[in-house]
Amino acid sequence: MIVTRSRLVLVALVFILSTIVNGVLFYYFEAVKGPRRDLGFFDAVYWAVITTATVGYGDVVPETVAGRIVALEAAVIGIAVFTLLVSMIAEAFLEQGLRRTMGLARLKNVDVVVIGSSEVCREAVDELRASMPDYHIAWVLEEQPRTLPEDVDFVVGDPTDEEVLARAGAEKAKHAIICILDDAASLHTALVLRKLNKAISISAVAKSKKTVELLREAGASMVVPLRIIGRQLASTVFEPSVALFLEEVTTSRSSADLVEAIVGREFDGRTVEVFVGYLEDRDKENTYIPLMVMRTTANGTEKIPIHNRSIRLKAGDRLVALKVRRVLK
Repeated sequence: MIVTRSRLVLVALVFILSTIVNGVLFYYFEAVKGPRRDLGFFDAVYWAVITTATVGYGDVVPETVAGRIVALEAAVIGIAVFTLLVSMIAEAFLEQGLRRTMGLARLKNVDVVVIGSSEVCREAVDELRASMPDYHIAWVLEEQPRTLPEDVDFVVGDPTDEEVLARAGAEKAKHAIICILDDAASLHTALVLRKLNKAISISAVAKSKKTVELLREAGASMVVPLRIIGRQLASTVFEPSVALFLEEVTTSRSSADLVEAIVGREFDGRTVEVFVGYLEDRDKENTYIPLMVMRTTANGTEKIPIHNRSIRLKAGDRLVALKVRRVLK
């Protein structure tokens, strides 16, 4: 709750007690000691509630001096109670806003948690924002960021700490990306994530080959070894065009992008040609060049390079294709 339960209970008790006391006093001075023989106790309590709420319909009014004094007191109490309630709500909203700005708030309805402060993480966040704008992204950072995308919430704290990851919404998130450039911290974070959320899909970066294996054992469904960057750097020496091509197609913010399309049941047994035709009919702005079929088998994932488009697909296959923006004439 925005306002703490105890403070709400306190305000409610003050309002209820004041209305009961004022109702009894009003009945006593107006009906018991006063001339109002037609005034019932329920009418007096009704008057107290309306007056304390500062509504004042005017259907019941005091006729004695003592009754008017009670009316004045009830109005003052009512103004004080409602002023206190409004200030409590405003304070709670302000506190929540400050906590969110400082990265200390508890985030809800998070789809993806990105964990780490490296440039790898920033690139991951930018790519997620471009490719999946409807996803709620939470970024876990070790310290206050200098700059941050406006539509990305963040949490500041130790990324290996269970409480910090819980504040970032990891307990109900669908995916987590660990881009910490410290293998020990990555392993610890993967284990904590799996403890918080058994169903979360974890992707991680690893420096060493051994860490790749350990992260998979810890529950990471996808591990990207940093040696891939070394291969790309080597490519800049003996095949620079390949390196430039990889840089171009590994981001959705370019005119060409490597994408994955899952084959549905309706395309079980159909050819790559038919499936690509379906993709292009659905997306008139892009052309799809099929590159590889990823097929899950009992022995793992089978990678089938596409040498021709007559290859038969199975339901659940994942087609990796190069999506190229069409040039409109």
